[in-house]
Amino acid sequence: MSGLMFTDAAARQLESLYMTRDIVSQRNATLKELNLCEGESVLDVGSGPGFLAESVADAVGTSGRVVGVDISDDLVARSKRRNNRSWLTFYTGDATALDEPDAAYDAVVCTQVAEYIPDVDAVLSEVRRVLKPGGRFVIVATDWDGVIWHSGSPERMSRIMRSWEAHCAHPRLPRHLKNHLVKAGLEFQRASAFPILNLTWSDDGYSKGLSALIRAFVSSQGGIDAESSSSWYHELSELSDAGDYFFSSTRFVFCGKRPD
Repeated sequence: MSGLMFTDAAARQLESLYMTRDIVSQRNATLKELNLCEGESVLDVGSGPGFLAESVADAVGTSGRVVGVDISDDLVARSKRRNNRSWLTFYTGDATALDEPDAAYDAVVCTQVAEYIPDVDAVLSEVRRVLKPGGRFVIVATDWDGVIWHSGSPERMSRIMRSWEAHCAHPRLPRHLKNHLVKAGLEFQRASAFPILNLTWSDDGYSKGLSALIRAFVSSQGGIDAESSSSWYHELSELSDAGDYFFSSTRFVFCGKRPD
């Protein structure tokens, strides 16, 4: 993995972020793309806080099987504590070397994970390996160069966002993901875009939680001094209060299958 490391405190922060209306909407869109049926087996690679895996488990029902795997012990622990479904399990593991048998799953979902792993091809090869012939995949990734965030200090905003790019291994992965899929022996079928737009800096919006993650990262690992990152963070609240707040980001959804 690259950049972000999830301690229990960071895991709690990510859990809150994934409960915002924007990410709930993204989760629903991802479920629609998966097109799940009762009784199916599904692997969530990089399951994070576990919310998507829970929704997947509800969709496939008690006759199905859902497994969530994540590299963070803290995220897995939080997912396990909340889980009350016997057909849903979580474990700590490496997306480039999954502890799963060949051809075991009807579907694999990988949301905001591949861009964080230096060896993208290894992840996608594992996706292909664990899918049944004809099994389908949904992979979601962000092009971080495409974030639009208004600021009265555009130069500072640019420095912050350039520094933030170091939090993942492939900040522009969607531009090349189709080729990676084909290289891994997967059949690409379609792609779509999921937009996130915030006109206020609010607890229920994605961008406020994201800004807290960015502030912490660029101050500790990104080479931005604490005063600059703090001023950047507090300006967002001021812009929102003045009715001049604007944030836009796009998630890209790639869908396909393992050839029959």
